[in-house]
Amino acid sequence: MRTFVEKILNAPAGSIVIRRPDIVMSHDNSARIRKIFEEMGGEKLKDAGKLLVVLDRKMTGTTDELIRDYNSIHRFMDEQKVEHFFDCDKGICHEILAGQLKPGGLIVGNDSHTCTAGAFNCMAVGLNKTETAVLWKEGEMWFRVPETIKISLKNRLPEGVYAKDLALWIMGMLREENVAYKSLEFHGEGVPALSIADRMTLANVTAEMGLKSAAFPPDDKLADYFGDYAVQGVWADRDAMYYKEFEVDLAQVIPLVMEVGEINEIKAPGEWGRLEIQQGLIGACASGRLEDLRVVARILDGKKIASGFQLSIVPASREIYLQAIQEGIIDRLVKSGASILGSSCGPCLGSSHMIMADTRRFITTVNSNSMRRLSAIGVEKYVASPATVAMTALTGVLTVEVERTDAKYPYWEMPKVWVTVNEFERRYHNRVWNYGDLNSIACEQLFDEACTYRIAPDNFKAIQPYLLAGLDASFAKNVQVGDLMLGGENFGCGKLLQHAVVGLREAGIKAIIVKSVDRRFFRMAANNGLWIIVAPALVEKYRSGDQIEIDVEDERIFLNREEFKLPFIDTAFTEMIRNGGIY
Repeated sequence: MRTFVEKILNAPAGSIVIRRPDIVMSHDNSARIRKIFEEMGGEKLKDAGKLLVVLDRKMTGTTDELIRDYNSIHRFMDEQKVEHFFDCDKGICHEILAGQLKPGGLIVGNDSHTCTAGAFNCMAVGLNKTETAVLWKEGEMWFRVPETIKISLKNRLPEGVYAKDLALWIMGMLREENVAYKSLEFHGEGVPALSIADRMTLANVTAEMGLKSAAFPPDDKLADYFGDYAVQGVWADRDAMYYKEFEVDLAQVIPLVMEVGEINEIKAPGEWGRLEIQQGLIGACASGRLEDLRVVARILDGKKIASGFQLSIVPASREIYLQAIQEGIIDRLVKSGASILGSSCGPCLGSSHMIMADTRRFITTVNSNSMRRLSAIGVEKYVASPATVAMTALTGVLTVEVERTDAKYPYWEMPKVWVTVNEFERRYHNRVWNYGDLNSIACEQLFDEACTYRIAPDNFKAIQPYLLAGLDASFAKNVQVGDLMLGGENFGCGKLLQHAVVGLREAGIKAIIVKSVDRRFFRMAANNGLWIIVAPALVEKYRSGDQIEIDVEDERIFLNREEFKLPFIDTAFTEMIRNGGIY
């Protein structure tokens, strides 16, 4: 009765366990990870054989700082005898990783899109630099076992509809659901119809949904990819228990376009009206595989890109680049007017040859969190499939391969409005700050974001007056050591601000008990020694004035006299919290 992640981590959902990953991936941040590793007293890597280091952020050392970082990484790789080291221009880390892993593995990486490896029947999650440094030194890390959402796919995608469209469809479908810190499993008759490249596209986008990971089964398609018809992976039991289940009819999916912004609004192309677009980007880790380039070459073959339109294409790896040359794909793309960039993450970071001058609208296949990094101010940014970007490049106007004038996207999300507490509304009773009825309390509400750059994250005295400034003005003046806090769903979402976590810890908050929590906030809180306890039933039942007692050692919480059992928590994790975290 276990889900995929429960089998991989060998514990029920909600548990906090200590595990040793099969692969620990990092990229250009490795220089900073090395510094943290050495500050922790690290001298020799615990298991150099598990490290995979790929330099992929920019194509070459274009700044003095980057050159120093690259030199530091090169020396460290030599000193530590790291076998799996890929220098710049070899490819994007997620594509390189695909050639190193095995089904059924536990993969971690210092990049949010490490989840891409879920396409290969792996549990793959992103970690921050400090956590990665701990893994370099100790070889193990704590993991919270997520609850799982099951998505059953049926039928096949129609002509002119691609995996990116399906990814956007699912993203919109799940937006009104509580998916924070959950994992996805893909099931059903529609899965075999998805190629490995399709699966990578779907797994890649889960980072934008607030999910922890996504996974596909170890089927014949995966066996063909590995050239092994006896691939032994891991999959959920037939009677596994899921948080929620959904069915998606692939035949009903339509081409979609997402505008990147506060809402990330998703619509069918026809719903956007006439959009003149000046620049496009295809590729990188989201859609830069050979299969994607073939689609683009087919559309552009023998045609010319619209005058004034700039199209850049990024193959996901050097190997894919070479294969595209051999197949004549690159020749067709260049003749159409496209620019082929090196295999790196540079364009997503706003570097590596892309210039946004005179661009009012930009369309791309890369994911929304990367899109926000592009530095041009006032540029409207859209995400779509490689086919839609290619068609748009030919016309200079948002265009799809197969026109469906009456198609409409069925899912819609209203703009989120931050809820604040009235100054006369008392939320503090019996040492408990009760915000359990408020969902999606953002990090920016827990600490005034405007003060982020003028107050150091370790300056508690300066932080305290701004705690919960965007939620409850009475909190900073009245909080006491030993107080508890309750929160609703998706607690700690939004921008990740260390000031909020450090401030609440130093203010003496004993624990924050929530219905659900943003994955990044949970990890930052734990790593800084702040307890976050997920106990939705208790939060729902709590009434002002009730007494709450926590017994972490016995994995119990009491609401008045009623006991609520906590999932398993490894004693090493408990000790880490007591010691103030890993920072």
